[in-house]
Amino acid sequence: MLTRATPSRAKAAAHPAADEESPLFLGSVAKCFQVLEALNTAGRAVGLTELAALAQLDRSAVQRITHTLRVLGYLRQDPATRSFTLSGRMLEFGHTVLATDQLRERAQPHLEALNRRTAETVNLMELEGHDIVYVARYPSLHAVSVDLHVGSRLPAFCTAAGRAILSQMSDAEAVARLKAARRTAMTRHTVTDLAGLQQALALARAEGYALNDQEAFIGDLSVAAPLLDPAGQPLGAINIAVPTPRWQLDAVLARLVPPLLKTAAAINKELRYL
Repeated sequence: MLTRATPSRAKAAAHPAADEESPLFLGSVAKCFQVLEALNTAGRAVGLTELAALAQLDRSAVQRITHTLRVLGYLRQDPATRSFTLSGRMLEFGHTVLATDQLRERAQPHLEALNRRTAETVNLMELEGHDIVYVARYPSLHAVSVDLHVGSRLPAFCTAAGRAILSQMSDAEAVARLKAARRTAMTRHTVTDLAGLQQALALARAEGYALNDQEAFIGDLSVAAPLLDPAGQPLGAINIAVPTPRWQLDAVLARLVPPLLKTAAAINKELRYL
């Protein structure tokens, strides 16, 4: 049985620091989301003092924010422990995001077919800031090495999907994104140097798919292909992820890359009419 790994949820800022200096930027709203993100990252009930530390905010500010969010129905507070959790009302936002995502809608039947054909985990990811976000996931019937779900985030620079998306950008834009990202190694195999990453993007651009060999998680092999809008700009990527105890790299390339590319081509054909 494979060990399930929990992905790091630490996120780099998705917006340039210069944007925070704009007179349009509301610091109070930003603090509110710091609290929500801290609760989301914790994934459990959190008391006020700990929540202030996790959100890196003053306790009195967090007290006002949590009170407001509780009154509005976005937080629950345990009457005995006084700790906070996200409420079910937060699910409404996620449902709306998924329901209005045209890329997800167009890709869904193709991803389901790919999942049935390969019997392996198939995902749809989109780029947000320096991360990729899972917007659709069809798990394998076999044991998997990584426990992820819709909404999970991973660094783009060290994932197959992230590299597939970056490979379709101009060299200048891709390099700028890589330089701005926090390129922290997730395993001993993670490529973090700029030259190595540029080489990986060039290879992905030439071959039409990106490969990840245990750079995000030990025991995880992944291949991903980009999805493009009518102008040829990247909208996201699809990938197939498999565990190394059951798969060798040469088998992945021979048996999984062809159906992956065929599926990506079919989705891209539909995306021409968005």
